[in-house]
Amino acid sequence: MLPSLGSTPFRVLALTGMAGVAALLSNSLASPARRLTWTGSGPSLPSFTPPPERPPQAAPTPQPPALQKRKADPPLTPAPPARPRLTAPVHPAPPEAQRRMASSPIREISGQEAWKAFQSGTPFLDARRSSEFAEGHVARAWCTPVWESDVDDRLIAFKAARRPGSEDPIVIYCGGGDCRDSHLLAEKLLNEGYFHLLIYRDGFPDWMAQGHPVEKGQP
Repeated sequence: MLPSLGSTPFRVLALTGMAGVAALLSNSLASPARRLTWTGSGPSLPSFTPPPERPPQAAPTPQPPALQKRKADPPLTPAPPARPRLTAPVHPAPPEAQRRMASSPIREISGQEAWKAFQSGTPFLDARRSSEFAEGHVARAWCTPVWESDVDDRLIAFKAARRPGSEDPIVIYCGGGDCRDSHLLAEKLLNEGYFHLLIYRDGFPDWMAQGHPVEKGQP
């Protein structure tokens, strides 16, 4: 037996179908801009692409172990202290003597004056080279070669041994004639505060010619 139109389920189905037909008819009559798109006919959604996987990070390179601390070098052995150089004090001359000698602190003398100075014990300085001194020199003379590098040390040794005062006479000689070594040595001593310097003008050749005492060898 067919259900009656008056039953409730049948009325619901009928109304639903009529609503659907009305919707289809209304949508077909609407303008394209207002027309609804049915499910399944619209533009397809873009497919989801998963992001690329990140490459695995390399493991950190192990750092080399710290170098062992280098042992400190042993301390250097200190050099022995330098030996003090002998110095002889220079006694200043009295004011009157300084005035007297200031006019002629360097003076040339003759062979006769040189012999008298030798007899009185005045020191003699040989300004020639040490090789010439070794071949022959005034007896008891000091080897003070003005052109050799150790002349300062030799002068210091002389001053320490004889301790001459600034006004005490000192005889200086060389080869005589045109030899200037005795004058250079006298100027050096003058700058060091000695004011009574006697240059034996004719030098060692005259000394030998007079037959005065001579010695040989190194000092």
